[in-house]
Amino acid sequence: MKTILSFGIKYTPMEKLAIINFEKKPDSIYKGLELQYLNSTATGSGYRVLAYRNEGCVDMFDDPALIFNPDEQCDVAEKGLHKHIQTKIENVVFEKIKGCVEISFDFVDLQNRPIHVLIKEQTKRNSTPMNLLAPIGVGSEKPSSLPVFFLYEFDFIRRRKTNVDIHIDNKKITLDPFPVPTPMNGQLRYYSRYTLESQIIDFLPHDMNVKEIELDEQLQYTQGSVRYQFTQTGLSKMELIHNKKVAVHFNPAIAPGNGSGEFSIRPPEEMGYIEGSYQVKRDGDIIDISLCPDKGWTSAPNSIITKMILSPKSVFCSWLKKYQYAASINLSNKTVNAKWVNKNKR
Repeated sequence: MKTILSFGIKYTPMEKLAIINFEKKPDSIYKGLELQYLNSTATGSGYRVLAYRNEGCVDMFDDPALIFNPDEQCDVAEKGLHKHIQTKIENVVFEKIKGCVEISFDFVDLQNRPIHVLIKEQTKRNSTPMNLLAPIGVGSEKPSSLPVFFLYEFDFIRRRKTNVDIHIDNKKITLDPFPVPTPMNGQLRYYSRYTLESQIIDFLPHDMNVKEIELDEQLQYTQGSVRYQFTQTGLSKMELIHNKKVAVHFNPAIAPGNGSGEFSIRPPEEMGYIEGSYQVKRDGDIIDISLCPDKGWTSAPNSIITKMILSPKSVFCSWLKKYQYAASINLSNKTVNAKWVNKNKR
């Protein structure tokens, strides 16, 4: 059976993530750093650093161990990508031992300035991490997708007894404290945070082309790590085939005709879920699709503090509600004109 596929999801194989904030006392160029560990045949295995610039864009530094893609974009910053280069990222440690995290790395920026980061927790007290949908896209001015960043066992760096040694161009950098001076698990925190397991999904990227596909006997089509499940009427599910599966359900199946329904993005149960609605209108060979995650993210808190932080009205749960997708598909020439609008920025 043949059908058309006009949108989908893309998976970024980012396994580890650390976000290091110093926005209150920024460097002359940067206000934050982000360390990522990528691991796949498409990207190679190695580290990447995002350096958030004070004017709202980001510099992206790839270690030579990664497969360099000069056309890669970055929508996590308000104004997108500034420069993307390869450079050695050295002395990297990113691990957790006996409940304490250690993060360290060194590299040289675009102005040939040395940047050194060392964060090492040294407490014997326990900390209970959370599972979080990161509000990465809340400030994006021109999003190319709905950025769905599921962060498992996510935690904030503890302050007591932690060794912090961060220098840019030999000038000491001070980490931002947690925005609310409330202890988590009885311990004060920095705003810097990390996860050793993440799932980064671009939901309905606007640059996907219409293509004709051949379904197997189960009415399925697999592309890389994503499986698409169809019914006789339309697309019913998109699924990330991963050690932690993520399924996107359409109810009813999204079909090439007039109709409306609901959708949900469902990772493992401990991560909660995202819900929204869609509409389809057809006029001859032109199909217009609109979609919005208007019910936001329903979290799955695992402590009193996470119930407060991840409440339904929090930015973590509500930022998606202002993302809207619109696509016009031309069946005659198999083209699609799609875009995302982030009304958080209006």
